[in-house]
Amino acid sequence: MIVKPTTYITTSWDDGHPLDLRVAELLTKYGLRGTFYIPMTAENGTMTAAQLRELSLVFEIGAHTLHHTVLTGATEQQAWQEIVGSRSWLENNTGLPCLMFCPPEGKYSGRHLAIAKKAGYVGVRGVELLSLDFPRRQAGLMLMPTTIQAFPHRFLAFAKNAIKRKALANLWLYVIHGRAAEWPAMAESLLRHAIDRGGVFHLWGHSWELQDASQWQRLKDVLCLMGSFVREAPALTNGQLCRLSMPSVTVLDQAAQAAKTAAAGG
Repeated sequence: MIVKPTTYITTSWDDGHPLDLRVAELLTKYGLRGTFYIPMTAENGTMTAAQLRELSLVFEIGAHTLHHTVLTGATEQQAWQEIVGSRSWLENNTGLPCLMFCPPEGKYSGRHLAIAKKAGYVGVRGVELLSLDFPRRQAGLMLMPTTIQAFPHRFLAFAKNAIKRKALANLWLYVIHGRAAEWPAMAESLLRHAIDRGGVFHLWGHSWELQDASQWQRLKDVLCLMGSFVREAPALTNGQLCRLSMPSVTVLDQAAQAAKTAAAGG
């Protein structure tokens, strides 16, 4: 008997713009899960505290720093405040544990991972594209790549992304599934590849960017397609996938470490 490779579907959405609620409606309509990475403030505006709490009742909420701060341009103290403070702020507002962190613009260094681990996060979502990999263990955390962004990128953007993250093998997937195709066509091809070969299909984006680039209908079409595969490829949150990939470390272990760190004053 041939065992079919395991495939999962996940989505994530950055910046906490009020239009995230429109994304949430579409995810619910098509039976999908999502992780929303929300800062306290951001250049394009963020949802209200009431909207945040409403969203948290159905979807996972991840941290995205307090002020949408690019960590590579911050001091050590600023980075600590942004990473640790964002988790505390979200937990105080939602009453739920915050297990995932996403650095703005996907920019971070090893010292930021160390802070994230000390803060009690389970995983860190980056912006590596064209990956179908499960979260990878690094620095005591699970690092989560992505497959495709809900935005019309050209090949140069994918090439720069792969070079910067030393993931040149990902470009082979572009050769097979991308080329000059629009992102929805590439998404469909990559999703079907993941269903056949196994892995994680991870769609991500920004709701404000969907609005600016007039991508809502394309997003709806892709989410409808993804929803048609959930029986073959269950839809999970980013946090659920990270926990699946690190069975030796439980959420309780992480929470206990975070409490110990807080009690020790940092």
